[in-house]
Amino acid sequence: MGALYGFSAACLLATRIEPSRLAALAVALALLGAGAALRFPSWPALARPAAAALAAAAGFASLLSIELAFFVLVPLLAGAFADPLTRAAGSLRRPAWAASALFAVAAAVLFIQSAERHWQFASGSMDLGIFVQQHWLIAHGRVPFNTVMEMHMLADHMDLIDYVVAPLVRLGPAAEILLLVQALVVASAVFPLVWLGERLAGPAAGLTAAAAFVLAPDVHMGVMFDYNPSVLGSALLLWAAYAMVMCGPLAATAFVLLACASKENFTLYAATLALTLPLLRLASWRRAAGLAGLALLIFGLEMVVLFPAFREGGFRHWEFEELGERPGEIAAAIVSHPLRTAELLVDQPDKRRGLLLPLLGTGYLAAAAPPSLLLVLPNWGERFLSTHRTRWWGYYYGMPAVAMACLGLLAGWRRLRESGRFTERLPAYVLGCVLLAGILPPYLTPAGNRRSDLYYLRQPYASTPSDQRTEQRLVEFVGRDPGLKVAAQYHLLPHLAERPFVVPLERAEEAEVIALQLDGGTYPRGRPAWKRLLWDIDRRGHYYVAFCEGDSVALRRKPGRDVACPSWEALLRSDPGQSAGANAPDP
Repeated sequence: MGALYGFSAACLLATRIEPSRLAALAVALALLGAGAALRFPSWPALARPAAAALAAAAGFASLLSIELAFFVLVPLLAGAFADPLTRAAGSLRRPAWAASALFAVAAAVLFIQSAERHWQFASGSMDLGIFVQQHWLIAHGRVPFNTVMEMHMLADHMDLIDYVVAPLVRLGPAAEILLLVQALVVASAVFPLVWLGERLAGPAAGLTAAAAFVLAPDVHMGVMFDYNPSVLGSALLLWAAYAMVMCGPLAATAFVLLACASKENFTLYAATLALTLPLLRLASWRRAAGLAGLALLIFGLEMVVLFPAFREGGFRHWEFEELGERPGEIAAAIVSHPLRTAELLVDQPDKRRGLLLPLLGTGYLAAAAPPSLLLVLPNWGERFLSTHRTRWWGYYYGMPAVAMACLGLLAGWRRLRESGRFTERLPAYVLGCVLLAGILPPYLTPAGNRRSDLYYLRQPYASTPSDQRTEQRLVEFVGRDPGLKVAAQYHLLPHLAERPFVVPLERAEEAEVIALQLDGGTYPRGRPAWKRLLWDIDRRGHYYVAFCEGDSVALRRKPGRDVACPSWEALLRSDPGQSAGANAPDP
């Protein structure tokens, strides 16, 4: 049995080593596992031969690139090694200030890492640039018409919580303030999980759920992908759950309203949460019905009244392309073609990954209390029936599911305790699952990382230190004059968005200044199309080079004289139209 566990552990490491060394690693760890079994014959994992055989089979399957095997292998290995880890930590005390310490550490790490990403010019116009401008406009009493997306902010999403956060951006640089607020709100989820855990299953359950939340790879992807109200809403759902279970009606209503204000889809999460808690014997049906009705009423008002008021055609995010464009069409397609719908649900690796990863990070404990699985249904519905690629996996889309899975963890923990199947190994088992899921995944994150995004000091698409210095001087050159119309390349835009008018390069001709990083990211265009865009700008002859350091360049509307700029000249020399005189200015 020990050898089987050792072999499966080697398979988990297979993506981290050269294939030629895999056989030697498998033999070495199998021998190590066998030796450990002989040395510790009372090891509980040795009493589960079926689990050991399944772990070895899942490990072998993972070598054949069967991704789903990873989601079976991790809990089996975490369960096998939970006992020695529990014994090693058996003498550790859980001080009364543990929750506060976990909050402080989580908030500091989340803020420093996300802010460092921004300072390395790795944040983007989507989403940080959008929200910097929206919050700046609200804070200065202006209409929040987002020039990046060319629409009023409420034509895109019902991010009503922006009106709560926006006054804070007057305290300092908007991007850093938003990232700080995001880190604090996400880390604050520690407290409702700890308090609910103590109420339901004891202090160990609460601290374990809180640690699982802040260590979840989906949480890291959300925080490390700019700023988004969905990230706030995921933590606020946990506060709403705490208030529904442990507070009075006023507090419960207030937190439900805050969660609903995060974004229109969170009204459905809040309604599902309210209606599931009575099934788990955590709230009365009377309170649940009232709060669910409130959330659904808000959803109806947003869809029927508010969205049509801000956008002709109403809500624009019915992204179920292969099923239909409108809710009625989508529903009809689901009813008439259930097998095709099921195929759309699961026949995509990123969808399967997004479906299982939040549950894996909590050790699938929600399965011990099956009604708690209802909590993730809104996430499955909005993400996994959609054929829109950004809803499959990554970014901030999995965070609500992590919050709901953590509540399921507490419900399952309580059920195991009530049924007499509770063991002291549960904390080590859950934390083993979430750490293995974040540190040793057999896939790359959407950012291109081989482990959870938070565990990197520099993202692969971040600017080099020398580029950071020139980009910072470029930002200083453009300045903070709110009356200046600016167009900016993707990673530069969030640093220049505190003004009424800032646009991406596609609308550069509307701006007075164009900020460029010639070796930087070109989203949403590929580099060839991005080059053609810049060649076209030069051909029209409306701008001159006003700033140039390295690959950081600023163009300003004429009249004016070019400064020497080798990087810009090299870009223009690569224009195939130059030899034909195509760069002559427009008449």
